[in-house]
Amino acid sequence: MKESNKKSKRVELLICSCSSKEHQIIIDNDEDEVYVSVHLVHRSFFKRLIYGIKYIFGYKCRYGNFEEFILDKSHIKQLERVIFNIKNNEKN
Repeated sequence: MKESNKKSKRVELLICSCSSKEHQIIIDNDEDEVYVSVHLVHRSFFKRLIYGIKYIFGYKCRYGNFEEFILDKSHIKQLERVIFNIKNNEKN
């Protein structure tokens, strides 16, 4: 039987300090790469339709479209693990 040298992948789930489940980041640390997935806010059909029509006609808000994610001390250990894994993969 062949031994696999593939390292295990780590997944970290960060939930915003405001405790909204809509504000979450999933960090997928896979070997030499890190993937960050940000949860997008769910909108009703009509809101998406209005956004789509505005997009088609080139409407842009001067402030941009933003959502926030609040990091606090509770996220430090998870972020340190991601950074540690990246550094270790760099050395190998």
